[in-house]
Amino acid sequence: MKLRTLIAGIAIVALFTSCGARDSDMGSSKVVLIMKALSNPFFARMADGAKEYAERLDVDLSVMGIDKETDVEKQIALVETQIVKRVGAIVIAPADSKALVGVLKKAIDRGIIVINIDNPLDKTVMAAKGVSIPFVGSDNKQGAKMAGEYLIQKLGGSGKVALLEGIPGVINAELRKQGFLDACEEVAPAVEVVAQQTANWHTEEAYSVFSNMLTAHPEIDGVFAANDNMALGAVQAIKAKGLTGKIVVVGYDNLKAAQEAILEGSMAATIEQHPELMGGYGVELAKQALDGEQIPDYRPTPLAVIDIGVLKSA
Repeated sequence: MKLRTLIAGIAIVALFTSCGARDSDMGSSKVVLIMKALSNPFFARMADGAKEYAERLDVDLSVMGIDKETDVEKQIALVETQIVKRVGAIVIAPADSKALVGVLKKAIDRGIIVINIDNPLDKTVMAAKGVSIPFVGSDNKQGAKMAGEYLIQKLGGSGKVALLEGIPGVINAELRKQGFLDACEEVAPAVEVVAQQTANWHTEEAYSVFSNMLTAHPEIDGVFAANDNMALGAVQAIKAKGLTGKIVVVGYDNLKAAQEAILEGSMAATIEQHPELMGGYGVELAKQALDGEQIPDYRPTPLAVIDIGVLKSA
């Protein structure tokens, strides 16, 4: 009887030990890229860069994402699935800077490498949970300040402007808002921000929001949209009111559709932050970490203002 009890106890210990280990004989090399809205061309560029680096580095890569950038719970579920599969590494552009930290810590606790790209995770929440995650991406605050400075220059140093924000509480959205407001503050009161509101990164919502802004503030001379999707919504609203060419529109992300709008004169500029490098560098850091190499806490991607002069000289 005692022998059977001892054998049963050993079996239970073995079971719990195996559940805590990563699969593939204690070391999966699978890398998964989890992005935000797959409908956004920005993330198509990110995926292309990740795939290029994966092929070059001989990395087994899977790419996935969510339908809308507000589908936070769905993105959390995607991470949970990869934890169950016990992949080697997760490279993620989080839809929310705070809500994803818990599940990513869970992945790390299971031995999975995690690399944060594009949208920084909240440092306070990470500290509270005792986790540190490397970040790949641009300086969103600086990029938005560049956009603001360009817009102010196009307005001749004064005017009334509006701001279309990203999702409230998401760090890259907050940084872009602050960067733009900093640019305006430096020349205050010559430039007045007469309206600011979120459009949650979406074109259709930006059309509606900016249409209402123009109704309430017909004196608006320029608008900064924290991504190109929202900038394109603003362009549509401007066109619907017969104001094309009279309001300066600056976006962020350098989407192809934004480039076309710049060339036709309905947008003035956008900010390039190289999502293809975010995806590529993320895969590269994941591979290095899986190989046991030390990796940096932060790897930047470059910023640039893209206007008609840049596009025509390219």
